[in-house]
Amino acid sequence: MMRMFRHKGYFIGVHIVLCISLFSTLYAYSPVIRVKVKEMIEPADKVYTIAHRGASGYAPENTIPAFELAREMGADSIELDIHLTKDLIPVVIHDETVNRTTSGKGFVKNMTLEQIKQLDAGSWFNQDYPMFARDLYTGLTVPTLEEVFETFGKDINYMIEIKEPASKFGIEAILNDTILKYDLAKRVSVHSFSAASLRQLHSINPDIPLYQLVWNDYAATRVTQSYLDTVKTYAVGISPNFQGISGAYVAQVKRAGLKIIPYTVNYQLNMDKAYSWGVDGVHTNYPDRFLEVIAANRANAKW
Repeated sequence: MMRMFRHKGYFIGVHIVLCISLFSTLYAYSPVIRVKVKEMIEPADKVYTIAHRGASGYAPENTIPAFELAREMGADSIELDIHLTKDLIPVVIHDETVNRTTSGKGFVKNMTLEQIKQLDAGSWFNQDYPMFARDLYTGLTVPTLEEVFETFGKDINYMIEIKEPASKFGIEAILNDTILKYDLAKRVSVHSFSAASLRQLHSINPDIPLYQLVWNDYAATRVTQSYLDTVKTYAVGISPNFQGISGAYVAQVKRAGLKIIPYTVNYQLNMDKAYSWGVDGVHTNYPDRFLEVIAANRANAKW
């Protein structure tokens, strides 16, 4: 009798191990299983598509047409960068100089808005990306933050990056005043690599959701709990570079009660990976691609 029970126990144990191995294999190689398990363990909220500098894979970055295209594609938010001009006007441009994305030369902070408005901010794109060139891009101007708000209002959400904060100029206060002027506090999030700038904005207006931009070396897959605890004192999430994170990294950030929205994810293979990890959204130059990935994963999850 004892021998029979031992045999039965061995039989059951072997089958349990086989079932676990089979499930592990299916989980590793099947997006259907991964998504379904993820939804059962941690029901997904909306996964956000954030158009990085607008739909900048198809149109000149940080221009009105790039933002319009992102909205047409169905992006949840447009991401844009701001610098202050010499006359302290927030303009939408990524670099500290106008050299790369306009016909001019010089630092934004040393130029007046009038001077910047004389520059062509679109022809470079037609030259560099002839497959997406359009006549309307020629002669585009660098928009001000107010022009973007006036154009899109509450039709879309905004993720604004403070690029080069300087306390003596008070870019955080200027940004907050502009947001309030257009009644967009519920539509705007802000991110920056500068924790000091985010803390300053948080002290001015704690209702604006903030994200700490993070650069990780490609080998980095973990983040310290003490760092996450510090970030939680002023921000709702972090935005790390995609190449420096892993599924374990995403899980750790989310367990800490923070959202995670990596940048800049442009290939659908990586988008699918990010989605399976459970990110809250991605920054991408191609919002249409990520929306396709989201749709495909959700379709696969239907049994």
